[in-house]
Amino acid sequence: SGTPQNVIEKFSFSVDSNSSDVGDMTSTRNGMTGNQSTTHGYSTGGNNEQGEMIDKFSFSTDGNATDIGNLTVIRYFPCGQSSGTHGYVSAGNNGYQGGGAVNVIDKFAFASNSNATDVGDLTQSKSHGAGQQY
Repeated sequence: SGTPQNVIEKFSFSVDSNSSDVGDMTSTRNGMTGNQSTTHGYSTGGNNEQGEMIDKFSFSTDGNATDIGNLTVIRYFPCGQSSGTHGYVSAGNNGYQGGGAVNVIDKFAFASNSNATDVGDLTQSKSHGAGQQY
């Protein structure tokens, strides 16, 4: 519906079945992206004044997300990428602050709860892209 939500839903990869509501994000947002470590999921960005947030939630237990840090730029519809040790958030749109598409590449460590750092720029400012997992 495009209506901002705060729901964390989980579904099985091994059995075809419906999802279930297992917790809440720290704020109601839409236009986020996702990252993953082996133990946690991360939702970053979003279309509101908290669009720089990095939320973290456990895969092994149901529960609410916690705010563990911030991206360097408020943005919605960014691209999420993950390595074995870090989450990356690239591109997006910071129209909430009156801007447009951005070219920033942010990086945050899965091993610590801290803010992301700007580690580079894309060749062009972009929004509504796709990400990859390593």
